[in-house]
Amino acid sequence: MGNDVEFQVDSLSEFLGYVQDQKERHQEDFIFRGQRMDKPLLPRLARLELPESKILNLEQLIFEEFRRTCPSLTELAPATDWDFLSLAQHHRLPTRLLDWTYSALAALWFAVEMRTRAVEIRPRKENGTLLNGVVWLLKTTKEDFIGENDRESPFQDGLTRIYRPRVINRWIAAQGGLFTVHRIIKNEGFVPFEKNRYFSGRRVKFVIKPQTFASLREQLHSCGVNRFSLFPDLEGLCSHLRWRYFERTASSKTKADEKQSRR
Repeated sequence: MGNDVEFQVDSLSEFLGYVQDQKERHQEDFIFRGQRMDKPLLPRLARLELPESKILNLEQLIFEEFRRTCPSLTELAPATDWDFLSLAQHHRLPTRLLDWTYSALAALWFAVEMRTRAVEIRPRKENGTLLNGVVWLLKTTKEDFIGENDRESPFQDGLTRIYRPRVINRWIAAQGGLFTVHRIIKNEGFVPFEKNRYFSGRRVKFVIKPQTFASLREQLHSCGVNRFSLFPDLEGLCSHLRWRYFERTASSKTKADEKQSRR
């Protein structure tokens, strides 16, 4: 097993240069995950911080109620537990899935995205310190992937692996979305993905300083990567328009005011 590597990136060209350099060393697919905060790679279910036995019971209860109720609320036609779980994950229900993407640009956007409310224009703080964003790259092998024939139910015991969902909504298609399906270890619970020894040496971490978020958003927008391209629906469109015509301007004005005050 090798060691994971880490880079700091300040521009889109620098980020893509590092990705291309890694691609020349590994010919199979890469997958990516972007986060606005450098926090452990844990699925939403693990972040509830509940005892293992309670998590397992709660997972089943929530899933069964979602599967029972959601058909009346969607035009989609989920066919399997995998479809239902993918749909639930997409709508932010706590599950054992963690979102990834085949797109390096989409992952970078998720790392530097601006929330839809103007009060969240600036990067997040913790104890008064601005937090770094991060993009993870995973160099995959064909053995990393599971299918519905390999594991009939997503709740079966098995190692943490990658699942490519059926394209049951436009967001999955637009984002090149897929998931890691996380194992719950008896008496231990979830293991953060960055500490999973099976993937050791195949992870690359890109650290993005918060001061570069705004410029990276502009660079990505110039490449056609923004909230509307990744969330192609009315909510995504309106969120993008708010950023383009209001919040983007407000952010630029704040920077100008700060620059003026330092003179």
